[in-house]
Amino acid sequence: MNYKYYPNRPERLTKEFVEAEYAKLLARVEAAEASPDPKAWIALYGDWNGLSAYVSGEASRTSYQHSAHMNDAKWDEADKYIREHLMPAYEQGGSAMLAFTLKSRHRVAIGKHYGPYLIDALMTQVEPMAPVNSDLRIRERDLADQYDKILASGEVDVLGKKVTLPVARNMGTEADPATRKAAFFAYRQWFLDHHDALGSIFDKLVHTRDEEGRNLGHANYIPLGYMQMRRTDYGPAEAKAFRDSVLKYAVPLAKRLREQHAAILAGHTNGQPLLLKPWDAGYHPELTLPTGIAPVDSQLDKAQHVFESISPRLAKHFTRMRQEGLIDLENRKGKRAGAFCTSFPDEGRVAIFCNSTGDEDDVSTLMHEMGHAFQAWESQAIEAVDLQWPTSDMAEVHSMGMEFLSMPQMTQYFSPDNARKFERKHLYDVVSLMCYICVVDEFQHWVYEHPNVTLAERDAAWSEIANKYTQGMDYTGIEAMNYARWYAQAHIFQTPFYYIDYAIAQTGAMQLGMMNAEDHDKALDTYIKLCVKGGTRSVLTTFAEAGLRSPFDPTTMRDLMDFAARTLGMSTYAESGVAA
Repeated sequence: MNYKYYPNRPERLTKEFVEAEYAKLLARVEAAEASPDPKAWIALYGDWNGLSAYVSGEASRTSYQHSAHMNDAKWDEADKYIREHLMPAYEQGGSAMLAFTLKSRHRVAIGKHYGPYLIDALMTQVEPMAPVNSDLRIRERDLADQYDKILASGEVDVLGKKVTLPVARNMGTEADPATRKAAFFAYRQWFLDHHDALGSIFDKLVHTRDEEGRNLGHANYIPLGYMQMRRTDYGPAEAKAFRDSVLKYAVPLAKRLREQHAAILAGHTNGQPLLLKPWDAGYHPELTLPTGIAPVDSQLDKAQHVFESISPRLAKHFTRMRQEGLIDLENRKGKRAGAFCTSFPDEGRVAIFCNSTGDEDDVSTLMHEMGHAFQAWESQAIEAVDLQWPTSDMAEVHSMGMEFLSMPQMTQYFSPDNARKFERKHLYDVVSLMCYICVVDEFQHWVYEHPNVTLAERDAAWSEIANKYTQGMDYTGIEAMNYARWYAQAHIFQTPFYYIDYAIAQTGAMQLGMMNAEDHDKALDTYIKLCVKGGTRSVLTTFAEAGLRSPFDPTTMRDLMDFAARTLGMSTYAESGVAA
């Protein structure tokens, strides 16, 4: 069904229009339920699905423009209208339709028509859309927007040069030690300078979310947070077991890599393990590529060659995105920090958003976001909008999987020698990030288990957890710079409990990378099949159907870290008796 021409589509989407459309849908429920034939209910769900595509598409378009122009009053007002007026009406009507759908005698037939996993997916939406929390969700969205605006306007002085926060962060890859140290302190100090303002926003977010959870009968926000992530296969206990496997197998490898890194920087070992200074973490003399090695104005042309080499089928999506202006690439002042992919389901289109500055990390980010985009394009044929996107723990397999699949094509960007360095640096970063992700996840669980603590107590908890998972890093004498890090992690403010999804998905992405090294055609075929499935299966079912090992099997983490260790020239778990 083409949702682009939604019936009676107004010039401007308004709260009143959404309320009127939901009234029409709800008026049809009784007759559809009374009919012995499920066709009436299937058609009713189809029209609701069309409205969902239209509203979510318009909300995505507005959010995309607002992200690109955070200081533009026009888009600020438009985004505010959606947050405070349109979405509450949309959620209220959606909650009512959801309740009728899930208790319908025809719900099995609805699920059979649109996809068996649909009913499971819809059940995870009941509490996140509960009307009792409508006003609290408005407050939550407004607070997250306040955080975005503060960061979007952030600038710092690095050795006499005023730069945006993303540029300052990327200067951590500079070969000059004085530059990267100055950039590190300027960047982290900015968050300490805004510590109280950002901390106040977060405190309000925590109490708002805690109230949302308690309104639904939970002891805290955590169960609701998991439902908002649409998780059906696992809960906090499984997440903890996953973190434990990271602690056992990834943390020791990351520690040894940091010690080796510090020794290379120092030019000696003195027979004792050296600790890595945090401002040196982004620069590795043997692996880091020069600043500016990937000029922004050439990134898309080179990516075109990368994707055409990997898969002409996927490359067509990239070509269309370029032609239709669906890639916002470069960093600029007033632009929301970070990178993301979004879709406009009523148009059947997909867009990505980056903050490229010309460094090697831009290439990884572009490959990552295009991995999301390829999945979104391939899933447009799925009729139910709720099943077009998988849960984020699966969606990140597509993004990080593309980072691995594109690795053999990195000579489009770099010389053969630099491409090898880029691949090794990527694996080093994967191991390190796996550990850091667990810091964020454990911290978030602690935060929502202890919603009434002080900001200082949150800072202390972050430092304690970070020191456990990021061993080999030296914050002696600059302890405040350690906890300053969490204020820069947007996921903690905007999408609680998201971050562990990157680590869970990385286990699938690394398996695709190992597969690609042995058989590219098999890896590409597996990847495209994963993209086509979208969100029609749960994450663990999708892993199993693709022949990928479960992320919750500890031996999976062990073998992946052994793969990374071998590639990086380190001893494996089996060889050393400890995780590399």
